[in-house]
Amino acid sequence: MTAQLGVQHLIGHRLLDRDGACVGKIGQIFYDDRTDAPKWVTVRSGLFGTRENFVPLRGARLSEGDLQVPYAKSVIKSAPGFQVEAHISMKQEDLVYEHYGLEPEAPGQRAAEPIWRPKGKHARRPDVPAQEERYRDSRGGDAA
Repeated sequence: MTAQLGVQHLIGHRLLDRDGACVGKIGQIFYDDRTDAPKWVTVRSGLFGTRENFVPLRGARLSEGDLQVPYAKSVIKSAPGFQVEAHISMKQEDLVYEHYGLEPEAPGQRAAEPIWRPKGKHARRPDVPAQEERYRDSRGGDAA
């Protein structure tokens, strides 16, 4: 599933199982912390759509304005659901991967980027070119 499918516009559209049967409406979209690529959707199911289950976007495709995933309706409806607003933990991701019989990403790929902290008077951020650093220093703060 790639960004060119316009995933954000699918909120409220139907999620279809592998056979084309409607499972429910797409409630939320979750993005990979590292790549910002769409990674999961939640599907509202149950009476009045009060339950949201996580569904991976691996293998998903557009089908006449709806989103079809390669999983059975029963598997989707029994998938884990978490009370989250913007982020799911690696432990929660692993539970969802396990539920769908998928291999989780390698831990090295999911590791958080280290936060850079200066270690001395002349410390420079490794991702900032030296010229920009000198410009910042001459202005007495950030260049932006």
